Amino acid sequence: MRVLLLSMLVLATSTLSAQKAEDYLGVNSLKFNGEKYQLGWSARNSRMYMQEFFPANQNPETYTDMFTISVDVAPQLTPQLAVQAKEAELSQRKEKKKDVWNWATCSSPDGTEWIIDFICCSGSQDSLEIVEFDVHRYRMIDVDGHPALQLLFYSHRAYGDDIMPFMKEELADLRKKTLNALIEFKVDCKALQK
Repeated sequence: MRVLLLSMLVLATSTLSAQKAEDYLGVNSLKFNGEKYQLGWSARNSRMYMQEFFPANQNPETYTDMFTISVDVAPQLTPQLAVQAKEAELSQRKEKKKDVWNWATCSSPDGTEWIIDFICCSGSQDSLEIVEFDVHRYRMIDVDGHPALQLLFYSHRAYGDDIMPFMKEELADLRKKTLNALIEFKVDCKALQK
């Protein structure tokens, strides 16, 4: 049963159909870590809604900072199952592609919310092109009287010559600041039928 649920989660995210940036969740903009973000990309399928937000002058292809909200209305998914699916994905990537370096998970004291943060990279064998730090927070919300899994997701990227300074001088502080901010972050969102 657990394998089936994890497979469903992966399948749902892989079948999202991208649209122009359309607001499916009733959230056009937000503020996170003192930065304003605007809706820049969105997608949906029959049960999942995803919206990506970017600071001014950033976009999905070359962003430095991104904030994502997704809502999955599959009732059998839980925050713990979502984190387990992400850990399985990261473990496979680390083994096969060698593009994941590290991750850590934690849960709220009552076990209803889970966070996973990780570092991954891309580039050629002799040089890194991108290093990405991501934090995912999973929790259950109510959508029109039905339980739904919400993912709040922050991503920061460093490119080329900025990678080493980011890793040496900025990552530790950014991780602490982001984890605290994401734990406290609140957003009301709905799955809007359009």
